Amino acid sequence: MVRTPPEIAADYALALDREDYARARALLDLGCVYLVRGERHEGPDSIIQSYKGNGDEAGRRFDSIEYASTVRADGADSAVIGFTDDIRHGGRRLVHNCEQRVKIGPGGLIIGIEHIDLPGELERLERFKAECGFA
Repeated sequence: MVRTPPEIAADYALALDREDYARARALLDLGCVYLVRGERHEGPDSIIQSYKGNGDEAGRRFDSIEYASTVRADGADSAVIGFTDDIRHGGRRLVHNCEQRVKIGPGGLIIGIEHIDLPGELERLERFKAECGFA
């Protein structure tokens, strides 16, 4: 059974939401490239370490963080994942949103990921971190 790009992206997003890095890694092609804020991560190990490092840091810093996602089609071979992080710390709360465009290769694995900061979201996140004492 051939899965569609949105189905593959939804599987990937759910794995990341659950911090199931083994499942997320299994959906990445060996040559996958992840572009995020001027950084380039190549290959499943580097990509997963980037996600895990961010998740581990958030878990250490904040009182709680809950992850959720949505997926929409974006052409014949890609989909866009909308990620929502509900972050709480010291009585403060931030709901942070970003997107990632994932491209699916002919083998049904993710071959490219592009992180997209939505307007104003990165600034809101940095302001929240500063208010929480993590400048």
